[in-house]
Amino acid sequence: MQPDTMAAGPDWKARAEGMVSSFIDGKVANGDPYYGFMENASTPPSQACGYDSVYDRLLGCGGCTGGHNCGGGGQCVSLFMQWVRLVLGGVVRAYLSSPLCLALLPLFVGLGVGYWMGRNSGSNYQSTKQAKGGIFGALAERAYHMHHWMSLQLLLLLVFLDPRRCKSIISDDANLFRDDRDEEARLELRAVESKRESGVDPDGVPKHIAVIMDGNRRYGKAKYGNAARGHWDGSKTLIEFAKWCISEGVEVLTVYAFSTENWERDPAEVSALMAIFCKYCDELRVEAIQRGIRMRVLATEEGRIPEDVKVGIDRMVLETQHCDQFTMNICLSYGGRGEIVNACKSVAKDVQSGTMRLDQIGERELQRRMLTGHCPDPDVVIRTSGEERLSNFLLWQVAYSEFFFLQKPWPELEKADLLGVIRSFALGRRRRYGK
Repeated sequence: MQPDTMAAGPDWKARAEGMVSSFIDGKVANGDPYYGFMENASTPPSQACGYDSVYDRLLGCGGCTGGHNCGGGGQCVSLFMQWVRLVLGGVVRAYLSSPLCLALLPLFVGLGVGYWMGRNSGSNYQSTKQAKGGIFGALAERAYHMHHWMSLQLLLLLVFLDPRRCKSIISDDANLFRDDRDEEARLELRAVESKRESGVDPDGVPKHIAVIMDGNRRYGKAKYGNAARGHWDGSKTLIEFAKWCISEGVEVLTVYAFSTENWERDPAEVSALMAIFCKYCDELRVEAIQRGIRMRVLATEEGRIPEDVKVGIDRMVLETQHCDQFTMNICLSYGGRGEIVNACKSVAKDVQSGTMRLDQIGERELQRRMLTGHCPDPDVVIRTSGEERLSNFLLWQVAYSEFFFLQKPWPELEKADLLGVIRSFALGRRRRYGK
């Protein structure tokens, strides 16, 4: 049995890793509302840094030895090595980014080596030079060696500076660092991704897919020993899933990101999820603008969302409102029952104010007041991680949706899983709407 401090080490490591990642992203600082969720560490840094050299470096403890005590000298060495790597990395990047440096450096190296060899060979022939006529013989001998040396350098120069080769080098370098290279790569990727792989007729592809992204916590605990890491991986899967939907011709994607019931979870996990939303609002915004995706956030209890998250959401929604190629609805602080209640309250206010009569109330009027009134009801509902319930998700909208329950946790989902759902929906499901 290992001591308690050893058992607590991995817990502190996971928290330290999350703290460093958040710090790099600018999400952790004194006064930050999410700063506290990493603070409840069970092992102090002075005890944990001895377990793993990776975390020693993260903490700046380059000189930990044995007793978990960090010496000042070790920190200095670690800092010095970081600066050395930084300087060398800058020099290498500067060299590789310049066609002129790539062409001239081998030439100067050759000149230096040739000059050094000429000096050595000259000293070996000193006696011979004197025997051949004093100073004039020595000059003639040096001129002879210089002729051969210059001929060799000229030959190397002509080979290296072959016009076709130079043109290729400069062209490749210019292509590598030109400003529009990223945009060209995106266009190529989109062309590849636009190829439909399901083999289903476009009319048979579901136009609206709704997803309950379940299993992030269990996946994170099983793989990393940390639930928050599972949510990070799940957010990456969401971006990929949206790309798969676009390439197959799906028009609307609605995902269940955070329910009203999720606010009752452990505060540390809630804080981690809010930090993820802050980070990925920017990433989703950039990706959405590039792909023509209109982002919408559906919330039934918007007042509970932290202000910094609201800022990111508002910017994402505002800057993508002109996009019309695809729609992604993110249900955040959302509950299906609350949505129906809010729609009923809205109708009641209109009746009370006299702007609507009782006989005007019907399904269409309630549908219009739902948060998804801008899009059709889901054709398909997917829930991952093996659970088979709705969990208060789109209770009004899924009356005639087809349900698919997948055993994989959300972060492990692959495109083949989506293709299987699309094929099953198009070829194996008949929607009769009660007829």
